[in-house]
Amino acid sequence: MIVAEYFDAIRRLPMGSLKDLTGGAPCVILSPHPDDESLGTGGLIAAACDAGHRVEIVLITDGGASHPQSPTYPRQRLIELRRAELEQAAELLGLPPDHLHHLGLPDTQAPTEGPPFDAAVHAIAAICIHAGAKSLLVTWDGDPHCDHQATARIAEAVCRQHPQIALWAFPIWGWHLDPAAPLDRPPPEGLRLDISAQHGRKRAAIDAHVSQMTDLIDDDPDGFRFTDQTLAPFVGPYEYYLKVSP
Repeated sequence: MIVAEYFDAIRRLPMGSLKDLTGGAPCVILSPHPDDESLGTGGLIAAACDAGHRVEIVLITDGGASHPQSPTYPRQRLIELRRAELEQAAELLGLPPDHLHHLGLPDTQAPTEGPPFDAAVHAIAAICIHAGAKSLLVTWDGDPHCDHQATARIAEAVCRQHPQIALWAFPIWGWHLDPAAPLDRPPPEGLRLDISAQHGRKRAAIDAHVSQMTDLIDDDPDGFRFTDQTLAPFVGPYEYYLKVSP
């Protein structure tokens, strides 16, 4: 299988409901960076809040490396900005600020092993148990970003320890892999979630991450910015969730 075939199969996943994903119970979403939660699961968050279901977001890294050369937004100011953007996005989706959790790990340094990894697993498991979560949602382990892959590993470890929690993955940067590249994976299993009713709020939440979506920070030639092309997979009427067996 090649990447194009795999993602065509994702686009054809059967339709599912919020209840199929969460069991009608609380859920926890792991966001490697501020904005992944809105891009991948903004519709689900809004739908769950509409239904009165509890949602917890755990931000893994501080997002402080997106504009490393900016003199006007040095690292600490950027971290504070991105945290404020996340809070604004969550509010637009209907999520109270006390449902946001921050592991505070440095951007690009999410752990894959050792004591820092174990500490992250422990912290997230505690949040899941306290919330009574029946599902954990995380970025796809095939995303070509070290923090996304590390966060997926952390989620798998949590669900191995707590097998009553279902694990779902949502692609972010996987959508932009080379379509012709080989992909040694079985066909995807999962579902599509119709988020048409939540589309406007999801887009507003994405746009709340101003530092990533606009030229707000214009003094770093190597700074990150989304484009219409890189945003395209996230502004349609569906979200895509892959079932993961940890």
